[in-house]
Amino acid sequence: MLVVQNNIGNKHSPTLVVLPLSTAKKNKLPTHICVRNSKILPKDSIILAEQIRTIDRCRLRSYIGSLDSGIMNKIDETMKISIGVDFDD
Repeated sequence: MLVVQNNIGNKHSPTLVVLPLSTAKKNKLPTHICVRNSKILPKDSIILAEQIRTIDRCRLRSYIGSLDSGIMNKIDETMKISIGVDFDD
């Protein structure tokens, strides 16, 4: 799981907003982000931004690390596509 919630929510909320990751081959969707050769992921993965979820904090085992800002910017854009909003207007 990739936590995409803001830092205030991360600090105070008993729940977390996350995106699932998959290592399985998937049909390419505009809401999929391929992450290859990541230092923090053991395998190449696909972030599934169309599957935004809220989970209880206790479901996460440990912190692994952060993805680079370029990937995080792509995640921001794909989440906008997924929920159908444009915050730039």
